[in-house]
Amino acid sequence: MASVRTPRASSRDDILRVFAEHVARQGYSDTSLSEIAAVLGLSKGTIVHHFGNKERMLHEVHSAYYERRFAEAEFIHRELDDPVAQLAAVIYALLAAHRDDRAATITFLREFVRYAEGGGLSVEMRRRRIEYRDMVVGIIRRGVEQGVFQSSDPTLSALHIFGMCDYAWTWYRPEGSKSIEEIATFFAGDVLLGLCRDRRESLADVDAAIATAIGTVVRTPDRLPPKSMARAAAK
Repeated sequence: MASVRTPRASSRDDILRVFAEHVARQGYSDTSLSEIAAVLGLSKGTIVHHFGNKERMLHEVHSAYYERRFAEAEFIHRELDDPVAQLAAVIYALLAAHRDDRAATITFLREFVRYAEGGGLSVEMRRRRIEYRDMVVGIIRRGVEQGVFQSSDPTLSALHIFGMCDYAWTWYRPEGSKSIEEIATFFAGDVLLGLCRDRRESLADVDAAIATAIGTVVRTPDRLPPKSMARAAAK
């Protein structure tokens, strides 16, 4: 009987990388463990041994994706104390993930509704999703309390931002005419100028906040996938 090749420690990340690339490109339903194994030169049994099934692999991709977004959010809160700069940083972080963490981002966003409605979303994942939403709501609410923002419903304002940033997977392409920094600057400017109380006097402050936000996010430790998964971002 031929021996089954056991993946090296880094190969577990490689399996998830290839899985995420395929789901991002063709969807979860059309991605098979057999084709993942073929790309990596592994047996299907090796993948099953490490992950059990495809649903578990999707869960791990989603969970790791959330942890990278939380690493950014926690760093933003440590480094910035101005609600304007914090919100600009969140917008940039969400958009930059479409370039820097591309396969996992598309996998997460295109499959999230199906995953959640199908009952595959764990209690922990639901909790993390609510925590991230509440973190953004909290930034907007603090801005309102400080007299910087105007919003009658910070939760709806936060959902507006998520809808704007998350939907970018359907049209953003890394090779497109606009860089992610240009897109983030435009989006953040629209949102912040809509929320800021004194729009005429806030233009310069908003531009400065966006520049600070971009510089802060790119310094975040652990915001990118492991090196063995980083190739997915370039595709």
